[in-house]
Amino acid sequence: MTDAASAERPDAPPATAPAPAPAPKAPSRARRGAWLVARIGVTIGAFVYLLSIVDLHELGAALGRLSPVAMITAVALTALNIVVASFRWRVLLSAYGAPHRPSLLRLTRLYFVGFFYNTFLPGAVGGDVVRGVATREAFGTAGMASALTVVFVERVLGLSGLLLLSAIVFGLHPMAHVSGIFGWAAVGLAAAFATVVGIAAGRRLSGVLPGFLGRLAASLPAIHSLGHFVLALGLSVGTQTLVALTGHVLISNLDSHVVVADSLVIVPVAAAAAYFPITVAGAGAREAAFVHLYSAIGVTRPIALAASLLLLGAQLVVAAGGGLLSLAPASRRDTSP
Repeated sequence: MTDAASAERPDAPPATAPAPAPAPKAPSRARRGAWLVARIGVTIGAFVYLLSIVDLHELGAALGRLSPVAMITAVALTALNIVVASFRWRVLLSAYGAPHRPSLLRLTRLYFVGFFYNTFLPGAVGGDVVRGVATREAFGTAGMASALTVVFVERVLGLSGLLLLSAIVFGLHPMAHVSGIFGWAAVGLAAAFATVVGIAAGRRLSGVLPGFLGRLAASLPAIHSLGHFVLALGLSVGTQTLVALTGHVLISNLDSHVVVADSLVIVPVAAAAAYFPITVAGAGAREAAFVHLYSAIGVTRPIALAASLLLLGAQLVVAAGGGLLSLAPASRRDTSP
């Protein structure tokens, strides 16, 4: 009877019908793979170029002269930066009206873990996705989109903080052979402002945007506390100051003529490379900026490159600690205010 029923329904699909081929996904994977290969190539090319313009013996000598105390201090400042950034994250959750903010301890742990992913995995955003997903319960039913948006805005504020720091200090401490600071700062801050305003206006614009864009805009969180948002921006200047001081501790240990004001201008500009996906985790681009900018104030190329590599080393040590935290059992989820 079963055979007869099947014969009476010629339109019925065969039992072994093949699954539809995932054709649309293949090009996407191919593009991502090509972009990753390109970024790796640019990173390698940048280091090859840098090693070709410095004396390798002088570079080795500069690395060997570093005081262990300076390196330990750099690692400690990098870790402290993560803690301050975690507090900024919690303040920003308040700014966007998250009703169930995780504890600072939990956010700090997540930030260290995210720093590990951003440093050691290609893309430099995997850790941000992890942080957003892990804190989606902070917004209740609005969850995922709001949490990811806050993490994204936090990165934007980080970029704004370094641009503000560099521009302010450069205005107070002009450097004769360094130019373009105000121009780049103005462009970057304008882009950051437009991004934040666009997100804040998302819900109002959702009704006039088509399809997916309208639904995405409707899911974006609005700023509930401007005071908390301004505080988060101020904390961003603080985190970038810690990054600059970390770089200064290292380079001043190798060249005592570098003053802290020089580093408060140069290191944030060099650190901006990590925000643009032209290389893996900003490596190579950051070192090139170090060499170019510090050379402009009389630091030798081997010393500038050595300081940049040591700064990268301090970040790798702290990121490795985040990797260990990711393996350790997580404590209970604390979402108390």
